Amino acid sequence: MPAAMTRHPIREGVGRDLRGAWGFARAVPRRGSWARETAIQALKAGMAAVLAWFVAAHLLHLPQPYLAPWAALCMVRPTVRWSVLTGLRQVAAVALGVVVAVAATALMPGKELALAVCVPVAFLVSYWPRLDDQGQYVPFTALFMIAVDSVEEPFVLFRLVETALGAAIGMGVNLLVAPPIRVLTVDARARRDADGAAGLMRELAGRLRAGEADAGDESWSARVRRLEEHLSGTEGALQHARDGLRLNPRRSEAGIRNAVERAGRALEVNRRVVRAARALAEVLDDVRRDDTPDPSLDPGFRRDCAEMLETAADACERRVAALLGPEDEAEGPDLSAALDALEHRVDPTGGDLPTTEAQSALVMAVRRLVLAVGSG
Repeated sequence: MPAAMTRHPIREGVGRDLRGAWGFARAVPRRGSWARETAIQALKAGMAAVLAWFVAAHLLHLPQPYLAPWAALCMVRPTVRWSVLTGLRQVAAVALGVVVAVAATALMPGKELALAVCVPVAFLVSYWPRLDDQGQYVPFTALFMIAVDSVEEPFVLFRLVETALGAAIGMGVNLLVAPPIRVLTVDARARRDADGAAGLMRELAGRLRAGEADAGDESWSARVRRLEEHLSGTEGALQHARDGLRLNPRRSEAGIRNAVERAGRALEVNRRVVRAARALAEVLDDVRRDDTPDPSLDPGFRRDCAEMLETAADACERRVAALLGPEDEAEGPDLSAALDALEHRVDPTGGDLPTTEAQSALVMAVRRLVLAVGSG
């Protein structure tokens, strides 16, 4: 039994990976997709490596030309700015590794003692925050140079030249050949976020109309939490797109900067809607958890609340589509009038206090949702 249980998740994991690979391959032809941009970066990395090898091996005849394509490969990053920073950091890391190797060899009488000194020192230097992820090349360079007895002056110079050459070629290829800008990726993510939030609101509406506050096996708050995780990913993608404009020769192309800003406004709308959905989810989860009277006991209130949520879901999708696309936002129903009608259904006298409290909490959450869709 344990063996069968172990094979099952492995088989599912392999299946997910295969489906992901197939989805990636299908998305490559689609302009602006993450898969297409990644495939282009892969081709550019190959181009940079071949060019660096040709220059190092056949034009400059360097003794160890493989270091140049290695450095060039590492420079093809998702943004031009990141590529430039990576190049500067890698050259600095290699230079520090050379310094540590030369100093350890000069101070220690044998290779073993030199390694024993240089590796811990280089390892500590690699954690210098300014080197970021390129710090790993400090101990790598120091260890490599001592291990192959290349700490004499000509070899030291060659190491620096090979690294600088590869970094320069990699940065040049990333800068001049299809500089990466992943704007449409953010656009697609923002649309999916809006669809996810609208879908949750429609499901909430369906449950309310059916007289149920229960979300089923998963709480409403857990559903909202997944939306928040997707939003965090979109926020990271937006920041990535903004970073991609820095030092990028394509930043002046018509519409690119505006597209990034439109995506930012759409993300803000989605963020407000999801925050409002969280308030609504917490009310319904409290109704289920505390066994308080279900607001569905009032059929009229239940119907109006469901219609309000469905209207807000439509408005959310329209607003995000208008922010991301060239067309103006289509005119929708008057949300404020529908909200006023819903508020009038709450018992103003508080005759049935628990039910009134539950309905008032729902109305407050719906009001937040309406404001989120209609503001900004």
